[in-house]
Amino acid sequence: METRALTTGKETFDRFLHEYLAKAALPSGVFEAFSYSLRAGGKRIRPSLAMLACECAGGTGTDALPAGLAIEMVHTFSLIHDDLPAIDNDQYRRGIPTCHAAFGEATAILAGDALVFEALSVILNAPWPKAVKLDILARLSDCCGVNGLIQGEYEDIMAEGRPLSFPEVEEIDRKKTSRLFELSLYAGARIATPDARVIGALVDYGISLGLAFQAVDDILDLTSNAQDLGKTTGKDAAQGKATVVKSLGLARARSWAGEMTDRAVSSIAGMDNAAAGALREIASAMLERVR
Repeated sequence: METRALTTGKETFDRFLHEYLAKAALPSGVFEAFSYSLRAGGKRIRPSLAMLACECAGGTGTDALPAGLAIEMVHTFSLIHDDLPAIDNDQYRRGIPTCHAAFGEATAILAGDALVFEALSVILNAPWPKAVKLDILARLSDCCGVNGLIQGEYEDIMAEGRPLSFPEVEEIDRKKTSRLFELSLYAGARIATPDARVIGALVDYGISLGLAFQAVDDILDLTSNAQDLGKTTGKDAAQGKATVVKSLGLARARSWAGEMTDRAVSSIAGMDNAAAGALREIASAMLERVR
């Protein structure tokens, strides 16, 4: 799902990340392990979305880089722990050995733990007003705790091998995936403005985009290959995961991903700046992966 905005955002973010890691470098196995996973790449969608949201709301995209880094740290923590033998037992992530495969299970657990606290530190040390920091920390805790990411991951694990209704699958996806997208759009917008209307429109875009993203991911797990995705494919079905595809079937899953994409685009219909155009392009490009 390459777009010019995502390519530029990834390049900008990766420079910021590498500078951060160079300054923060510690002679620690935990630091080495989480740096390995952070550097592993990926599309950097969430940091790019945070920067675009900031621009969309009238700010400067690079002002959102600390938020993007904090969110990428939380996202990477979740991937490290997801890949562990006790959960998904994956050996490859982003085209390289997973953290526990490279450093051992104990170090991987601690590396994931450390990333959560590093994320808090990044936000607290960002050059934003205190009110902005507090608002972003509050949204992060809500999006990533028992109302969001962690609870969604738990429900996803507990749902393995069980028949779930589609609303139940959607609720899992909203928590485990969509809420990090919500956080990305919220943080970027809040850095630029306190305007609840503007922030709300961008948050709505993020929620719907996150649901579409998870549906696309579910579809690609069935239809793509490990080389293209950079991770093991076919594991959802093998583990009896609750997915959009399992609940709706492949054709309806594609249709539902399209509905969520349309909803995301409609959320920012009143915004006509270049950043809003880039957000619409990202939504369309993501859907094209499963057309």
